[in-house]
Amino acid sequence: MVGLQEISIPCAENLAMEKKMIAFIGDSLTEFFDWQERFPAYKVFNFGVAGETVEGLLERMDRIVRVIRNSGPDPEIIFVMTGINNIAMEDYEIFAGYKQAITAITAAFGKSKLVIQSILPVRLPWIDNTIILQLNESLRQLAEDFKAEYLDLYNIFISPGSGPKKEYLLDDGVHVSDKGYEAWSAAVEDWL
Repeated sequence: MVGLQEISIPCAENLAMEKKMIAFIGDSLTEFFDWQERFPAYKVFNFGVAGETVEGLLERMDRIVRVIRNSGPDPEIIFVMTGINNIAMEDYEIFAGYKQAITAITAAFGKSKLVIQSILPVRLPWIDNTIILQLNESLRQLAEDFKAEYLDLYNIFISPGSGPKKEYLLDDGVHVSDKGYEAWSAAVEDWL
C-alpha cells in the first residue's frame, strides 16, 4: 500500500508555470480589453497601443520581441490585428507594412502559431466598409502565404444588409463595446 507521503499532488505554483503563453498585438482595439481576465488559463501579453498605425507597429517590433524574450518561452499563439487607425485617416495602403510586421513576427517567433485577425468594420461616414472587406481578403491571403491562421471577425461584426452591428461598437463608430468584446473573445476562444 502506498503511503500518503508518496503521492505527488501538483501545487498551484507548478500549474501556473505550465500555462501556455499567448500574445495579442495591435492598437487600441486590442489594448482596451483585459485578455488575461478573459483567458485565465493562459499567460497573456497584451501589446495593444492606442492610436497606433501599421507603421507604428513596425517601429516597436524590436521592443515587443525583447519583452517576450525576457519573459520566458516564446508564445504558443500570437494574435495580430492592426490597420484601423490608418483606415480612419483614409490611408488604405497598409498591405506592404502589414506584410513587414508579419515577416518580423514570424522571423522572431517561428515556432509560435500566428493568427491574423481581420480588420473590424466601422461606422464612420467617410469610410466605405467594402474597402475594409477588400483589405481583409488581402490579409486572408497573407495568412495563407505565411502558413498562418486567419480569424474572420469582420463577419461577426456585420449584420447582412445593414452594416456593422451598432451594439458591437461604441458611439465613435470604431472602438469596441462590451458586447463586441464578448463576440470577439468568444471567436478567439472557439479558435483556441
